Amino acid sequence: MRAIVTIVLIAATTSLSAETLSFASFRIDVPDGWMHSVEAGLDDRVTLHHPDGTASLKILAYDAPVAVSADRLRNMTNVDTVVPLTWQHWGDFAGYQYDYLERGAFYRQWWLVNARTLLLMTYQGDPGSQDGDTTEIDRMARSLTK
Repeated sequence: MRAIVTIVLIAATTSLSAETLSFASFRIDVPDGWMHSVEAGLDDRVTLHHPDGTASLKILAYDAPVAVSADRLRNMTNVDTVVPLTWQHWGDFAGYQYDYLERGAFYRQWWLVNARTLLLMTYQGDPGSQDGDTTEIDRMARSLTK
């Protein structure tokens, strides 16, 4: 009986497996099938590509000269100040997240910080698949480590 339980647990974990990608400023867990590319010569500009090719998550990392406060980070967003943004934690990082539709595409943006490390992330995908995709990209964002 133990052997069957062990086999089931191993199979379940294998199907949920993710690859951890490490860069100069951060690490992120990426689900199986997602591909990534790094802008030539810049370890701080990464694009993760959805397996079906219809969506991508772009990440720009920046080391600021001083620690970035919540107020300063809010001022960096391109979201109108009348729109309330909630401070949230995403892995080792914290900041703001905002969703919107534009020109037939769904976007989710994050402005995240951990002391002096700033991450600007943008997910772009099909509005029809946003529910399933947002669960997967939120899981990736929650996996962020310094």
